[in-house]
Amino acid sequence: MTTHKLSWPVLVCLSFLLTFPFLGTLKAQGGELTLKAQLIWGTDDAKPKDKDLKDLDGKIKEKLCRVFKWKNYFQVGEKKVELPRKETKRVRMSPKCEIELRFVDDATVEIKLFGEGKHTGTLRKSLKAIEQGELCVVAGDDKDRYGDAWFVIISLAKAEASQH
Repeated sequence: MTTHKLSWPVLVCLSFLLTFPFLGTLKAQGGELTLKAQLIWGTDDAKPKDKDLKDLDGKIKEKLCRVFKWKNYFQVGEKKVELPRKETKRVRMSPKCEIELRFVDDATVEIKLFGEGKHTGTLRKSLKAIEQGELCVVAGDDKDRYGDAWFVIISLAKAEASQH
């Protein structure tokens, strides 16, 4: 087995550059945007039997496999987030991971990532890109398991994407 180590800075740079176009467009209804947030674990190991994880399949897994080295990607959690124009929403993805979402202005959404209560990074994405189906991806090394990684992926919620 070949071991690849991607450092935190490399993963962060790759994740900020990584966007995935998907089908569908959306106009934020009534000044509110409905997003889907997914917490994903990347590993070469098989799915643990004692964990409640969902196999990641489809387009997102295909895109991750093209850029990153892991054989398996499991969804740890998923949340639907209603993001009003003038509010900040903080969402707990796991006991160790939270995200904070807000509109910076009429054209930009900001995602802040918190790991174990500490701010670890901020990503801004244009509302137009999100409405066109691009994903926002933030990634980092798994501190508990050497060689593994986690990803937080923000996209349009399916219900909204299917309205158009």
